[in-house]
Amino acid sequence: MSLGLGSSLSSSVYLPSGGYAINLDGTNDHVSVAHNSSIKPTAAITYSAWVNLDSGATGWVNPDGNNDHNEYIIGCIKSGGYSIRLRYDGTAANPKTQIEAEIRVDNTGSGSAGYLKPVWGGVTSTTGSTALHEIKDFSGWVHIAVTFDGRYARLYINGNNDLNTGAVDTSGTQVVDSGGTGRVIQYSQNTAVQIGADVDHNTDETTVHFHLIGGKVDEVAIWDAAIDADGITKIYNSGTPGLDLTSADGDYDNQGDLQGYWKFNEGTGTTVADSSSNSNTGTLRNSPSWVATNH
Repeated sequence: MSLGLGSSLSSSVYLPSGGYAINLDGTNDHVSVAHNSSIKPTAAITYSAWVNLDSGATGWVNPDGNNDHNEYIIGCIKSGGYSIRLRYDGTAANPKTQIEAEIRVDNTGSGSAGYLKPVWGGVTSTTGSTALHEIKDFSGWVHIAVTFDGRYARLYINGNNDLNTGAVDTSGTQVVDSGGTGRVIQYSQNTAVQIGADVDHNTDETTVHFHLIGGKVDEVAIWDAAIDADGITKIYNSGTPGLDLTSADGDYDNQGDLQGYWKFNEGTGTTVADSSSNSNTGTLRNSPSWVATNH
């Protein structure tokens, strides 16, 4: 199956822009960005990251299905907010890896608060008759983006939000309808935004859990608008590096909505600069390492 924007799901040639990325050791490394209202939009949001799990302890393939757990790429979901996570579950015969977004909203159509969870992925290794899911073929850099426009939450994988169509496993959905317009993202506490983990305390930005178990993260960004499909495709740019999110370029014209943008181009030090206009500096926790991205 093709992504629709490349020849295969293998993305080893797709590299995010910039010369460096952050490498997480899989134990307790993460990056904290202190609470600021600019990165906690309510009416609409887009958030995205490039991730490479080739060196991670778990990777894209859940080996046995006996160790159900979550690993967060972006997390501020302790008591509201949003996240992107990897979910490893299933059975010993049919273990699964799924990419799942979470957005806490004031109303999910049932009249109560809840979580919108667009998801993609499926069985990665089997001894039974269940067909394998294409997520097992991922390698190299993968771009993940999530949008919410007040009604719909959408999950984009390498620029595509309709990968379930024609896929082996169509049980998931990359678009979730909350059932009405004007839904609002809920934040009940002033939690930090974590990169490579999820917050585990309402106000203490150093207390986290559900670490990303190894791998690299780069080019994390947050907007206070729902970027349309053409804009997401432009950001992904067929995997070609170099798009500057602070400037308009073709179908991407959301530079004015950018609220946080961490390029990880420093290559050294214990902080990462915010390239938006908001100075939301990220702090490296527990000494994640800097790695060149070979471009």
